[in-house]
Amino acid sequence: MKVKMAETMQTGINVKTLRSQVGFSQEQLARLVGASWVTVSRWERSLAKPNPETQARLRRLSKLVQRVGNALPPDDLYRFLDTPHRLLRGHRPVDLLQNDYSFEDLLAFVESAKSGDMA
Repeated sequence: MKVKMAETMQTGINVKTLRSQVGFSQEQLARLVGASWVTVSRWERSLAKPNPETQARLRRLSKLVQRVGNALPPDDLYRFLDTPHRLLRGHRPVDLLQNDYSFEDLLAFVESAKSGDMA
């Protein structure tokens, strides 16, 4: 039981840290990972733990945020993640957080954009 509580507490800290790092509200993060803001609040207070699929999305989002770095301010980052892009075959970048294969495409896209190679 103590291990489960420690895992839940660590998840809460990680979710809050990620959200604070990028300046997203609970509602914005919730929309990006397919949850409600109440659920995000519960994760942050260590009252619940995201399901494995959502945990994977959160890990990918964290990795993406690290890769983007300071290239986009928080408002622009949220807009980028939530807006379909023609170079991503019309997908929203947040939709590509669903699996590792599409996530690798998203990371390649971000690297191309950062290097200015978006032909």
